Amino acid sequence: MKKFVDLTSFISQLPHGGNQAQWPENIELKVSGKYDGDKVLLHTMKYRAVFSIEGYDYTAYSIEQLSAQIVAWLGTNDNREELDDPMPGIDADILDDLTADIEITVEFEEDVYITPHEEGEIEYGGRRWRLENREHDIAETASVVSKDE
Repeated sequence: MKKFVDLTSFISQLPHGGNQAQWPENIELKVSGKYDGDKVLLHTMKYRAVFSIEGYDYTAYSIEQLSAQIVAWLGTNDNREELDDPMPGIDADILDDLTADIEITVEFEEDVYITPHEEGEIEYGGRRWRLENREHDIAETASVVSKDE
């Protein structure tokens, strides 16, 4: 879920002034087992990423600016042409004259590769393997502070 982690980091750096939470949902796996040189495409993971910002200050940072930033990030960092739903969804619940609760949903699809490794934690085809991009951690939480704090 590298794209989820990367977009989480990007959104948390935007000056939205709210409390942020995020989670993946509706995870679907398409098993492959296709050898690709010295690695194996084990499966493709399709999922929806949800980003929630409570207390979003839409007077300081407009919802249009937020949506433009996210669409630009996706255009730069992800090939969205093959997806069923390539555009993000943004739902704004206006709370008062200054704040809103925002929910952003984004569909992602990522290939999961394994590579041979003697001490790998995955057994496949009579060999030991490890995830190819295992250095990526998934953010459990994020918080945003003002640049003055």
